[in-house]
Amino acid sequence: MNNKQALAAIAALALVLPACKKDKDEDPEHEHHHATINMAFTFQENGEEWTVDSLLSDSLGHALKVNSARFFVSGIHAENDEDVLVGEWPESYLLVDAAGSGNTITLGEMEVGHIHQFHFDLGLDSTANHADPTLASAPLNDATMHWNWDPAAGYKFLVLEGRYDDDGDGIVQADDPEFIFHCATDDLLTEAHAHVHHTVVEGETFTAQVLVDMARVFDGIDVLATPSAMGGGPVNARLMTNLSGAIDGVE
Repeated sequence: MNNKQALAAIAALALVLPACKKDKDEDPEHEHHHATINMAFTFQENGEEWTVDSLLSDSLGHALKVNSARFFVSGIHAENDEDVLVGEWPESYLLVDAAGSGNTITLGEMEVGHIHQFHFDLGLDSTANHADPTLASAPLNDATMHWNWDPAAGYKFLVLEGRYDDDGDGIVQADDPEFIFHCATDDLLTEAHAHVHHTVVEGETFTAQVLVDMARVFDGIDVLATPSAMGGGPVNARLMTNLSGAIDGVE
């Protein structure tokens, strides 16, 4: 091949390559259609709005007032009707606080498609649980949710605090005894899910509504007999299981 032939071949190749790239870019199989996904938690009691200081009762009918109900959510992912993964956000963490207003998190983007349900963990995986909170980003930098007197123990996955009626009059007063439940340890990481049934379209911002039914949280708990439980004991494990069962979505 002489120099003129070589130059002609190079010129022809230069024309072909951009055309091939354009064809590839325009191939629908390589296009991405995204939507933005949020998740919002709200608290109820048997279908009615619930706020801190509303009266609840334990499994034996003892009246309670919860002034603090907080828990971590992590490991969030979405599945379609065939249980196929359609979105996952492993770096998203949410500290749900019944007394606060910041119970909505932007998870990020996902491809358009149908969401049947969200799966997530109540608590933190072992790596996140034993990270240094002073180096963490929000919400994992919240010192009140960490065992600061025993850093190796990690974070509190669920905090429930308040007062209970100890004289049977059905009234919870400011001088009634306090209850305190702090649930923790790696073993108490608990799966939960929320059904939503929503078809996500391109460019949409979809906020999945997740409900927490506080009427179910104290099932099987006798606060009068056990007003305090810290760590990963049987009462703590039962509260984590109850919380999981109290959670579902709005379809």
